[in-house]
Amino acid sequence: MLINMSKILIHTTSLIEAQPIVDFFNLEKLTNPIENTIYSNDDLILIVSGVSKEEILDSLNYIFKNFQISKAFDLSIASCSDGSIALGTLFCTNRFINGLNFANVTTVEKALETDKDLETLLVDKQAEFFRQTCKENIQDFYILKIVSDYFDETTPSEKEIFQLINDSILKWKNLI
Repeated sequence: MLINMSKILIHTTSLIEAQPIVDFFNLEKLTNPIENTIYSNDDLILIVSGVSKEEILDSLNYIFKNFQISKAFDLSIASCSDGSIALGTLFCTNRFINGLNFANVTTVEKALETDKDLETLLVDKQAEFFRQTCKENIQDFYILKIVSDYFDETTPSEKEIFQLINDSILKWKNLI
């Protein structure tokens, strides 16, 4: 059931990451046969996958199988190993883009207690799974990370995550 009109995919793992994007782009919730929450308008489709590797792979495979995607974005928060980098700093982790910071990211399935053995600036729970799936399906994709914590703190609250994502939109919306 491939939908013929091409859309731009935005992937998040949680509803709190998705909500500011849904609000900003005026996306409507779609009824769909899978458990994931999907929002859309004429140009964009946003899927909230959940955080496990299986949920991410299943949801992205569903989207690529059922929709024509012209460009894809993974947008989420990430832990940062450098405390001098401001919370809310936006990075692209898979390509150099004029005007955006670049950093490598390590994807982990379980949260790290410390950044002692970490060789990258950023850590998240989905970038690698998103990258693998996109490489099989599309050439034009972006992995965007927003610094949310430094490993040594409590996890950011839903309100803080909402604010970080909301504040980032103006920095990346022109990529769409």
